[in-house]
Amino acid sequence: MPLDGSAFLALWNDVDPARDAEYDAWHTIEHVPERVGIAGFLSGRRYVARERSDDRYFTLYEIDALGALAGPAYADVVNHPTAWTRSMRPALRNFHRYPCATLHSVGGGIGGCIAALRVDAAADGDALDAAFAQSLLAPYLDSEGVTSLHLGRAQSDPAFPLRNAVKDAAHAGNTYVLLIEGVDRPRLAAAATRIAEALRSRLDGAATAGPATFDLACVIRRSDLRHPTTGRQPPRRGP
Repeated sequence: MPLDGSAFLALWNDVDPARDAEYDAWHTIEHVPERVGIAGFLSGRRYVARERSDDRYFTLYEIDALGALAGPAYADVVNHPTAWTRSMRPALRNFHRYPCATLHSVGGGIGGCIAALRVDAAADGDALDAAFAQSLLAPYLDSEGVTSLHLGRAQSDPAFPLRNAVKDAAHAGNTYVLLIEGVDRPRLAAAATRIAEALRSRLDGAATAGPATFDLACVIRRSDLRHPTTGRQPPRRGP
């Protein structure tokens, strides 16, 4: 289904294997609900590739607009983490964070898996617009198990303070995030490779990651929260 809002936040990360089970609990019952409770955040989706030790987790937040990432509510959760979050932050590995303005989003339902790709366009290349994004992606919808496609243009956000985040060479307007949802990972991987190549060719660019596929682990919408109208959710106890 099309993503809600005009922007999304895409995140990739791994975690210290010794804390993998705790990470799953923290991320599911405290961290993602906390973010979804912030003004401007609409939903959060957790994805995982449990067979891999690297490139294991992917998270997608649907947001009203990129301004939600610059508001005081978001700054509060980032700068004043809960005790459980403070404990978990040092365990994160290979963390990549891409706020994106949505160029095109189309499809039906939420697929059981997703392929995620980052592409750096040629520095002197033309930026994609919404009309071209639609024409590029439309032929792939409802074929080979593809249920939804989403393309966003990454925006620079140098203020994000997480110390163990990977410093990607992303430039606003020249880096794109492509998300492809599907019904099963083997078919999705094959389709995503072809779609990614079409995007890379159009951008005269190179993939910086992916397409890597992940299984859907959990979807959390604002209506699912225990306290959906109170903004930041109360902290939860760790296991």
